[in-house]
Amino acid sequence: MPRQTVTELFERGYRRNYAAPLSIRGTALTDAEGNRAEFSLDMTEGHVSAIGFRATTCATLIAYSELIAETVPGFSIGIAREFSAADLVDALEGVPELKRARAALAIAAFRAALDAAESRQSIETGGVPA
Repeated sequence: MPRQTVTELFERGYRRNYAAPLSIRGTALTDAEGNRAEFSLDMTEGHVSAIGFRATTCATLIAYSELIAETVPGFSIGIAREFSAADLVDALEGVPELKRARAALAIAAFRAALDAAESRQSIETGGVPA
């Protein structure tokens, strides 16, 4: 994963943050500090084809969310689920220790969207794995 800065990701993510949600929406999650994140997905043939999100205006949370949105399209749900908070922290240098917990919120909210996608696939295939 190429190294990027919080500022670069925040600038791109700020626009995505206000885009309309995609077809599959995960549950919105909130951390103990009141930061909130929610992801939405589009799927094509069992792979994530697009990712959207809504997050509170914490620059770090938006940057982590944008990093997910730029990295994961093309992955199957199983591979996408392996993406971790540690991966986000490792990929984004310069985040103060105090704000690195935002990575866990971003990943948890993203996985909630993956759960919703798996549920939809299960319904569409009548409970038979795709």
